[in-house]
Amino acid sequence: MGADRKATEGPLLPLDDALVPLLTRGLRKGQVIAVEGSTSLVLALVARASLDGAWTAMVGMPNVGVLAATRRGIDLSRVALIPYPGVQAPATLGVCIDDMDVVIAGQGLAISDADRRRLAARARESGCVVIAAGRWPGAHTQLTVEEGRWGGLGAGEGRLRERDVTVAITGRTAGTARRVVVPLDVDNSSVRTGGAVRRATVEDRALGTGAA
Repeated sequence: MGADRKATEGPLLPLDDALVPLLTRGLRKGQVIAVEGSTSLVLALVARASLDGAWTAMVGMPNVGVLAATRRGIDLSRVALIPYPGVQAPATLGVCIDDMDVVIAGQGLAISDADRRRLAARARESGCVVIAAGRWPGAHTQLTVEEGRWGGLGAGEGRLRERDVTVAITGRTAGTARRVVVPLDVDNSSVRTGGAVRRATVEDRALGTGAA
């Protein structure tokens, strides 16, 4: 990987314009972002940084294929795939956090809450962004996809072309819990850059999992 591994200097990694309302403080290095309910959103969060040269590791995500990642805009030439880390998951994640810009941690990995705390501290030291698929106790931001709405059909004809998802945002850096709606494409291609992002019609309200 060489000297260009840390491709983006400074406190932030680039984020697609359409996703900025989800992470108003940006995709900050050294933070843990947990995403529950949508693998597409997990990949979309990484796509812009990947295209800009960030190195990414996907650990414990055997059901995510290279085609899905490519359609999301992820540069496979800078991706390490480790689908089955097994009991070596904590050590594998640690090595990736030390050497990568972004690490995606799949659900069901054999890691304890103590492991998560150690890995979060390691990410903070190395400046890696950890994006966890599912819950991650103590995550800086928790994004929970609550519902989706498909669009694109005409008057009884046509095909589904796009999907809007309602995302609840909580966590240590999220402040008051809120909900926003962001657009995703039907075929797992990249989030519509610069697409209009509409706030959900429901009022922002504190969730049961409120800010830690």
